[in-house]
Amino acid sequence: MEIVETWVPELVAVVFLVLPLLRPFIKRLWHLDGLLWLPLIALAILIGIFPAYGFRPECLPMLIMALILSIANVVPFALGASRSYDSFHDRRPFRAAGALILVVAAAVPMFAFSSRVNVMAKGEPVPVEEVKISHSTGDYFLRIYGEVQANRPVILLIPPEIGSSTSINLVCAELYKNNYTVVTYFFRDGDPVRRFLSFPAKLFRHWRILRMATVFASVHEQGKLLEDERRAEVELLLSVLPWNDNLPPMFLVGYGAAGSALAYLAGENGFASRYNAVQGVVAIESRLWSSYLPEPRVAGVIPVADTKLRIYWAIISNYLNSMKPQRVSRSGPLPSDASNAESSERKIPVLYLTSGRALDASKGQRPYQAVFDTLRSGSGPVVFAAIDGAGPLDFQDYPLTHPAYSFLFPGLKGAQKSDNPVEDTANILNNFASALLEQADYKQPPRLPVNGLLYVESKGLPGFRL
Repeated sequence: MEIVETWVPELVAVVFLVLPLLRPFIKRLWHLDGLLWLPLIALAILIGIFPAYGFRPECLPMLIMALILSIANVVPFALGASRSYDSFHDRRPFRAAGALILVVAAAVPMFAFSSRVNVMAKGEPVPVEEVKISHSTGDYFLRIYGEVQANRPVILLIPPEIGSSTSINLVCAELYKNNYTVVTYFFRDGDPVRRFLSFPAKLFRHWRILRMATVFASVHEQGKLLEDERRAEVELLLSVLPWNDNLPPMFLVGYGAAGSALAYLAGENGFASRYNAVQGVVAIESRLWSSYLPEPRVAGVIPVADTKLRIYWAIISNYLNSMKPQRVSRSGPLPSDASNAESSERKIPVLYLTSGRALDASKGQRPYQAVFDTLRSGSGPVVFAAIDGAGPLDFQDYPLTHPAYSFLFPGLKGAQKSDNPVEDTANILNNFASALLEQADYKQPPRLPVNGLLYVESKGLPGFRL
């Protein structure tokens, strides 16, 4: 497995930026003009961190400083090659001291939010097998943790839109240690350069969807499209698995739009009979975009028998109102609709695992309105769970591999964060599976402790507990 040690290239970059700034204060360095090229090397190292370790916001201040210092050093050096022009570092120590202070300030968040996990130190290596599935849209690579055995439940883990399988590797490994066979995947379209260049736009698109897809219709359409894309992927993967009566119990887990797609699939007639091994579905930080619909625009009445001025004003007002962004409301179908309520088919329980933000009654519950509506009025068995200190991205590996995300997107205000967020996520999934296998008379895995403060509410599952 890969060792996540971002502090090594970060430290090298800082040293390369600091050495030219120390030049005015150390006489032996005055004639080493080659030091002025070190910021350029540091800039290259910092740029390389992003494709190697993913988008790291804590490195952005240092990246900006490296760019500024590269320009400030190289331009005087180039001018000095053609005429007598000494670098400002040799004659202006105060400017160098100020730049040194800025470099130190930029380095603080970079090291404070550096990766805090060494995957190799987490125990014995986890056996991972990759299976390639070719499709017209690209290649899917299944990652299978462990072998499928009769006494090991299977978890099909659909990765988040941002991060793919790399952001849940620790969660998958933890579930494997809890005696599960875990199947996840990543998608590759064959063009790594395009993927890297398009990542910032993709990240901004998803951030915008999470913030405004429950408000504006134009953004909601993007979220709904994302949900449809993930549903197509889920149905493709489910179709290639060898479904038969000898399969061990299976649980489907999806992040974000994939979790929404799974929740809707679990509520459809015929799904439980087609996939008889599926015992439960988990939707992690899923907002159920399909349950929102655009609000109809209300046009003002144009007075007929009135002055021309008022008629023109009414026409102009209607035109201006039509230009306003159309909004959406929670008026669409929920995952467990009424058509399945009267069906004799086995109903698959769904666990909605959310951030502690959903527990903030003052302003945090609006993005999770569809989840609460499903809990209150849905027809199928539903469980709602939230860790008060967990942020929207804390059910992945990010609290350990990208701590800045946990800082930028926290859970419930004032709540204490868990010391073992990856273990907590795996244990919640384990306890959900254990409770359902107990009700279905299967051999259940032992329940495991959850370190964070967990809020749980269920419907249609008497005696259920996590």
